[in-house]
Amino acid sequence: MSGDGRRRGVIRLGAGERAEARERVPEQPKRLVDLTERAPNAKVAGRGVLQVNLNWSAAAEADLDLGCMVLTSDGTGTAVQPLGDQFGSLTSWPYVSLDQDDRTGAASDGETLRISLEYRHRFVRLLVYVYLYEGAVDFRTLGGVVTVSAPSGIWRIHLDDSPPGATACAIASLVPERDGLGLRREARWFTARPWLSNQQLIDQAYGFGFDWVPGVKPAL
Repeated sequence: MSGDGRRRGVIRLGAGERAEARERVPEQPKRLVDLTERAPNAKVAGRGVLQVNLNWSAAAEADLDLGCMVLTSDGTGTAVQPLGDQFGSLTSWPYVSLDQDDRTGAASDGETLRISLEYRHRFVRLLVYVYLYEGAVDFRTLGGVVTVSAPSGIWRIHLDDSPPGATACAIASLVPERDGLGLRREARWFTARPWLSNQQLIDQAYGFGFDWVPGVKPAL
């Protein structure tokens, strides 16, 4: 009964209407966290897709390649990378894919690895890396930045501590943990040798044990 003596109806929300009302609540933006030498670890939780994006200065006119070494629980492994057209797959083994090969750094979205969190229980470990294919002598002037995005958070790794002559970097490792993946900043630098490629040096340091063969990209 209202103050003027007239009855007022009561509108009751059904379950579907209550759910719709909840969905209209804006989602809180994720906080960007820098992974550093002092604070290198993070926890990737939830389902969906984890994205690892690499961007660098287009002014450098350098060709950087983003890659990921993958070991899965069936005892097999591979490297997802532009060289050799190993772009992987998100929906079938190895459940890791690379979107493109940015040959100059001119692409506004750089290069992005995608890792399916739906299959995280099949991973033994993953290692994200980058190497300089051509266009610069090392990483010092390239302004490389890696951003890791997942449903549970966003993390950033600056590639700004390269020593002179470094041609590759192990960026971050991912290992299964309870209800997610453990993310760790590595930022470990390597310099290629005439008899060992960037990938071989990284592989030897982290013990993946892959067989590597020489390869080249077609001319632009």
